[in-house]
Amino acid sequence: VSCMSDNQSAEMMECLKQTNGMPPLVQECTVPCRDDCTFTIWSKFTPCPTNCGATRSRRRQLTGKSRKKEKCQDSDLYPLLETELCPCDVFISQPYGNWSDCILPEDRRESQRGFWVQGEGKECGKGMRFRALACSDKNGRPVDPSHCSSSGYIEEECVIPCPFDCKLSDWSSWGSCSSSCGIGVRIRSKWLKEKPYNGGRPCPRLDLKNQVHEAVPCYSECNQYSWVVEHWSPCKIHNELRSLRCGGGMQSRKIRCVNTADSVGGAVDNSLCSQDEIPPETQSCSLLCPSECVMSEWGPWNKCPQSCDPHSMQRRTRHLLRPSLNSRTCAEDSQVRPCLLNENCFQFQYNLTEWSTCQLSENATCGRGVRTRLLSCVRSDGKPVGVDQCEQHNLEKPQRMSVHCLVECVVNCQLSGWTAWTECSKTCGHGGRMSRTRFIIMPTQGEGRPCPTELTQQKTCPVTPCYSWVLGNWSACKLEGGDCGEGVQIRHLSCVVHNGSISHSAISVDEALCGEMPFQYSILKQPCFVPCPGDCHLMEWSEWSTCELTCINGRNFETMGRQSRSRTFIVQSFENQDSCPQQVLETRPCTGGKCYHYTWKASLWNNNERTVWCQRSDGINVTGGCSPQTRPAAIRQCNPACRKPFSYCTQGGVCGCEKGYMEIMRSNGFLDYCMKVPGSEDKKADVKNLSGKNRPVNSKIHDIFKGWSLQPLDPDGRVKIWVYGVSGGGFLIMIFLIFTSYLLCKKPKPHQSTPPQQKPLTLAYDGDLDM
Repeated sequence: VSCMSDNQSAEMMECLKQTNGMPPLVQECTVPCRDDCTFTIWSKFTPCPTNCGATRSRRRQLTGKSRKKEKCQDSDLYPLLETELCPCDVFISQPYGNWSDCILPEDRRESQRGFWVQGEGKECGKGMRFRALACSDKNGRPVDPSHCSSSGYIEEECVIPCPFDCKLSDWSSWGSCSSSCGIGVRIRSKWLKEKPYNGGRPCPRLDLKNQVHEAVPCYSECNQYSWVVEHWSPCKIHNELRSLRCGGGMQSRKIRCVNTADSVGGAVDNSLCSQDEIPPETQSCSLLCPSECVMSEWGPWNKCPQSCDPHSMQRRTRHLLRPSLNSRTCAEDSQVRPCLLNENCFQFQYNLTEWSTCQLSENATCGRGVRTRLLSCVRSDGKPVGVDQCEQHNLEKPQRMSVHCLVECVVNCQLSGWTAWTECSKTCGHGGRMSRTRFIIMPTQGEGRPCPTELTQQKTCPVTPCYSWVLGNWSACKLEGGDCGEGVQIRHLSCVVHNGSISHSAISVDEALCGEMPFQYSILKQPCFVPCPGDCHLMEWSEWSTCELTCINGRNFETMGRQSRSRTFIVQSFENQDSCPQQVLETRPCTGGKCYHYTWKASLWNNNERTVWCQRSDGINVTGGCSPQTRPAAIRQCNPACRKPFSYCTQGGVCGCEKGYMEIMRSNGFLDYCMKVPGSEDKKADVKNLSGKNRPVNSKIHDIFKGWSLQPLDPDGRVKIWVYGVSGGGFLIMIFLIFTSYLLCKKPKPHQSTPPQQKPLTLAYDGDLDM
């Protein structure tokens, strides 16, 4: 068994990667004897269905003389049909994605408009929800989901709750008019029996007692009920003396409220009559004595003008019935008072109620109706009076007292049926989705059931395996009969399966699953070249650059631009470096170019070196475009060069000394030499700053004393010999001075004669040379 690729020998591992295993090297065989029964070879097994537990069969037939032999006809010994259980592969299923919406079974009927209308009772109830399956075999390769489930889904029962509408009671009977005089209202009501839920028809606006009211204006004649009085009783005198029949007393009468609209005029409850106009039941009275004046009752007040002018006067009179028998004057016979508004003079105006709710005919729930309003007469003090009062004053009466109206009929939202499921958004793998939609045929009207918000349903597609052809990497350049020159590169084409996700790695499968090969065999082989030593080998061309124009100060002077690309040489041998060009450049014209300008950019100095590059105005680093004449230096050097021992070029561009050495500078600011600092191997050298190095020096003094400077150390840091001589001479001079001072200050010996007594002097030498 050998591995071949395009009629050429290939590595055995390449075949093992793309096949399930190596073919067997040895198999059994049989040579029939003379009396043996001979048969045809077994046919192929019949295909197996997808479900486990099924059987498959194959057949064979007797050949030659065996067909006539009796023993060969025995089917128990020599069966011609062989049946076996189908191999049951182990498949692993895993749920993928989220559960779909609850989907009801279809029950549609066609409407007159051609739409599919959802059937009655199919907006709610029991349904199914689905979740996609990803199916794979025991090797982890994705397979068709039908191996794990016939539908490719996990199915689960679900319930969509049915909507319940708001339920109210029937209308109550109309109540009585709220006012016994003038305009009032009559009210009827409904109360809540059941609240809506699950998207049912909403309730109208309810009050705090969960009731809804309907009110219409009503009118009661103000003079329908009036007070009726009987005659006053005789005046009862308070005087206890019965002989007197005159003086002050009290009298009474009976009052009752009657319905004037009733022809009989029967008495009604006193509360129906105006309590403001209730007549008095008792009053004071007096019987005039025979000697006093007798006056008649006061007459009515005359009418005030309609404007109720306060300068106008109102008058009433009475007349004398019997003069006084004595000389006393009788009481006044006339009274006058001004006409005051809302006291004894009133104005009147018509009053209109608001429009009533739309009143429908009996047993009607929607359609055309009538809205009404009522007219009343109101006195200027706000008291309602009969309409005849306004009519007597000839006031203008409003014309329209009723208008037509329309009550919308309750229409529930009507939807079309669901459309068919769309194609899956992906042909294979994860992430595919299917959807279906429905439409609003008739929107909600009045207080009908609202339309649902869900007009689109989605579910995840079953995860089917993705089969695709994959090109391998190019092999190394294979040469025939040599180490360099032209050769051949090959690559392999394999069929792989994956689930469409980035994280899932592709697995090689049988090529028959990928179908027809989309590529020609020519793409599996290409010529290649291995450069020989000394050859100049060109790299591949770079990508074309963007279109550029020739510009001056940001302005272009041409319509056509240029694009360029380049490739470089790889030098196989260092000695041939000069014979190979560095770069090959190619240009071509283009349109739609832009103007760019180029500037040199440089990094910070690091050990007197830095990186320098050219940058285009759009921020892209390029290899050309900047002027070579203005290129900044990439390496910084000291001038003059630092050639002194232990010196180096510093970051400032001047020569300095290494650690442990002190800089000895010339008068012109340049380094003269580096002197080792004694005992400072571990200390940092004293490095002078640049300002001290470059301090100006008087040129004349420099010329006079040039070369006169005392230098106690050698260039290698050792002390010179003359320094030791000077130090020894200085030490001897100091000893001589000390000895001379001692002799001069020494005390002389005393004489024999007795000198005058003196105070002893004590000298102390403290080592001072001035003594």
